[in-house]
Amino acid sequence: MIVMKFGGTSNENAAVMRNVVRIVKSHLAEQPIVVISAIARATNELEQIARTAALGDQPQAEELVKSLFRRHDAIIADLITISERARQLTSAFALYQRELSELVKGISILKELTPRTMDSVCSYGERISSRIISAALEESGVRSVWVDAKEFMLTDDNFGRAQPLIDKVRERLEEVVKPLLAKGDIPVTQGFIGVTLSGNYTTMGRESSDYSASIIGSAMNARKVQIWTDVDGILTADPRIVQSTKKVKRMSFEEAFELSYFGAKVLHPTTMLPVLEKKIPVQIMNSRREQSTGTLVEPDTLPVTSVVKSIAHRKNVSVVTVLPHRRFGQYVFWEGIFSVLTKYGVSTSLMATSEYNVSLLVDDRVITSGLSQELGEFGKVEVQANKGSISIVGKGLRANPKIINRIFRSVGDCDLAMVSYGASDSSMTIVVEAGQIAGALKLLHREFFDNIDDIEAFDPIGE
Repeated sequence: MIVMKFGGTSNENAAVMRNVVRIVKSHLAEQPIVVISAIARATNELEQIARTAALGDQPQAEELVKSLFRRHDAIIADLITISERARQLTSAFALYQRELSELVKGISILKELTPRTMDSVCSYGERISSRIISAALEESGVRSVWVDAKEFMLTDDNFGRAQPLIDKVRERLEEVVKPLLAKGDIPVTQGFIGVTLSGNYTTMGRESSDYSASIIGSAMNARKVQIWTDVDGILTADPRIVQSTKKVKRMSFEEAFELSYFGAKVLHPTTMLPVLEKKIPVQIMNSRREQSTGTLVEPDTLPVTSVVKSIAHRKNVSVVTVLPHRRFGQYVFWEGIFSVLTKYGVSTSLMATSEYNVSLLVDDRVITSGLSQELGEFGKVEVQANKGSISIVGKGLRANPKIINRIFRSVGDCDLAMVSYGASDSSMTIVVEAGQIAGALKLLHREFFDNIDDIEAFDPIGE
């Protein structure tokens, strides 16, 4: 059994949905569970609907609702040819539209938008798109069964960032999905969304459908989790900045986790966690170029000549440094700093310390006056804004000290605000001025990838 997840760009219109059906049919012998994201831009549109309603503009919110459902109706008209099946879908979606309109009305009256209500609004995207894919599979002769994620994806009530209750998810999958597979049916369900024990829809964070797929794969002991997207796999850098990128053939779990954690967009950072313990491989594939071999993420990769596998970057980050007012004990100082970060729900991707001083790399959006004020109780707070991080990822960095020299030689003219090396065997991160990110990425890529021809580790783009 395998899990096949298809992202929004694989579901954005009838033509690409036909391609999804074809891909799924080519893997029927592997007993797939299909996980579907909302169609492209649908989640953004649903969030806009909710925020427009919260401003009290119910008429405009209703127009946005109608526009969203017209997009789906057009897909049905183009994709589903059996009139009774099309009628069943449009009838189900008419009910969804009425429900969503009622939510819009309530938000507009109260002029209040809670995380719980936002999750309820956003849940419609995946529910609608997955029903269309399931119907299209049925129309093509596949015994497809649509399964609402609320039947098994139980989560806590941390709306917007819900965490799955893994043991309960496993139990429900055994009850709901396993019998379908035993009968030869193909379950089609949703990523991104779940449900509380009391029955309220939740979401697990933006771009978390990959996470949903890996949770299902782990709970069901899948042979493999496939992530079908619109790129050929994991690339050596962001192709929007670096023109000469290559595709990584294989990558370890640790490398993939570090890469996604430090900014690469191909995988959600939490994707690797559920499959890590059971060593279930994850394969990233291009739904529009099925002939591409993709990237295989596995427990351990075969030894290859190249140590550096890829370079990730993040924008809109700041370095926050706290210098203590007085030396009253390192443990007391650090405990105070981290208690404030915990209170405000702030996670830091990098940390550097001297005897007392602490420097933290955080997203710009988490820096509030309240956070700065409470950190200021423990010391002088300095914020270096408008920064970006660049992370060089590859297993075995610590054992190859010459790589460090090559990194600093490549970016020697950049203004370095922070460096992290040694805590991980698979990554090194530097922090530079935001305006220097593109130039530094190109220099590092030239140093580690442009002049090598390692056919064991990399493929040219398009192969």
